Amino acid sequence: MNSERGKQDWATVELGDVEAFLVSLPKSRQRRLTVLRQFFRFARSHRLVLVDPTKSLDRKEAKGFRGRTLTLEQQRRLFQRWTTDLLVHPHESLVGILALLHGASSREVRLLTCDDVD
Repeated sequence: MNSERGKQDWATVELGDVEAFLVSLPKSRQRRLTVLRQFFRFARSHRLVLVDPTKSLDRKEAKGFRGRTLTLEQQRRLFQRWTTDLLVHPHESLVGILALLHGASSREVRLLTCDDVD
C-alpha cells in the first residue's frame, strides 16, 4: 500500500485500493477477498479503521459448475440404459452412474434410495 498507492495507514484504504490489489492476481481474487474481509472485520472491531472498504465488493463469480449439462430426460435415458441394457460394459455403467451422482446436489443424494443391491 505504501509503495504503490502512497498510503501509510490502514484507515485511509478505500474501495479503489482494494480493487487494484485484487486485480493484480485475478486467479486468487476469491481467496484474497476473503482474507481482506476477515482483516477489515478484525480492524473495525478493534477500531483501527472506521469503514470496511470490502463490504460493498461482490464475488463477481457464481459458485458451482457453469458448464453445459444434460437435461433431466437425457440423464434418465442414460440411467435406464446403464441399468437394463446387457450389452453395456459394466465400467461404462459404473463411471456414468458415478458421474451422475457427482453432479447431484446434496438434497438429491439424500433422497436416493436403494431397493436392490446386486
